[in-house]
Amino acid sequence: MNSLWKTILDGLTYKDLAGKRQPRIYTVVTGLILLLLFVAGGMAGLNRYLLMSRVQATPEAVTLPTQTMEPVATETIVTSPSGGVDSFGCPTDSSEWSFTPTMISENYQIIQPACVYQGLEKSIAWALAVREGYSRAEATELLGFTEMPMRQMETVTLPRDANDLVDVPVSFIPPNPDFKEWRLNANGEAAVTYALRGCFETSSVKGNRVETWGGEYPVICLVVEDAENTHILYALNDHMYISPATPMRSFLLFGYLGDGQWVWLGTQTEPKLEITDGKENASDRLTVATLYDSQPWDAKWLSTTYHLDMQTLPENWQSLTDENEKQYILSVLSGAAP
Repeated sequence: MNSLWKTILDGLTYKDLAGKRQPRIYTVVTGLILLLLFVAGGMAGLNRYLLMSRVQATPEAVTLPTQTMEPVATETIVTSPSGGVDSFGCPTDSSEWSFTPTMISENYQIIQPACVYQGLEKSIAWALAVREGYSRAEATELLGFTEMPMRQMETVTLPRDANDLVDVPVSFIPPNPDFKEWRLNANGEAAVTYALRGCFETSSVKGNRVETWGGEYPVICLVVEDAENTHILYALNDHMYISPATPMRSFLLFGYLGDGQWVWLGTQTEPKLEITDGKENASDRLTVATLYDSQPWDAKWLSTTYHLDMQTLPENWQSLTDENEKQYILSVLSGAAP
């Protein structure tokens, strides 16, 4: 044993002229490399822990009063036969897509090829446009839709875990084609951003059978809406009203119809989370969107990609607080007034 130890020691060190042992150069280099590997491994572990703790934190629901809207009938978008490609060259048959779990979720997955998201982005652009002063009809026409890319539903079925499903209640924006709204910060700037939170197939394999539970939507994606606005300006038939607002995070659901077309299925009624730290919220949004091979979608993205800038505000927009204007708009949206 002593001989083995001496051999190892002689291989790692040498004696100088004073008879003291000194480490050989390659011993020092190897030690530094091992130290760097240890530090890098530690940092990777810490980053993963921070990401998991941020994304999987238990949300606290914030209850806000909402207005219940009567469902309206919408036309069905005609889908193309499977096996084709959309205008972006992506396969339109979702059975040809691959779904990969991430380190933060087994249920909400990454879709490949990533060009699939371009069809989803067009519907996201519509949602952004109607938050920036475009009427539903204007946004529909400008983005080339034949009808509003939305479906009003009472519930949407989501996977709770690998073997369990849950029907989640959803709410929706007023569908009046002439209705306009601006989500604004204190400076009168657009203040809504969307970001992908993962997708899933609405079918499950049990034994030798495939069970479909998503209706006409073979794939559904979860999208976060960060409405960091402090004001909402409403406009309908030359009537305008501005209301204060609390910055909130909501969770939207988009269903795939086929032929590269996605429709907004509604917004989960819970959770709705108050945004108290804009920088931390933006960091979380970017981190998770990047994890899903995507990016945040905001007013700048809408302008660059679809050349749609926020509609011009009236000069006196901050003073439009007449309650009679508010009541008129609400009565028309509810159907109580023509």
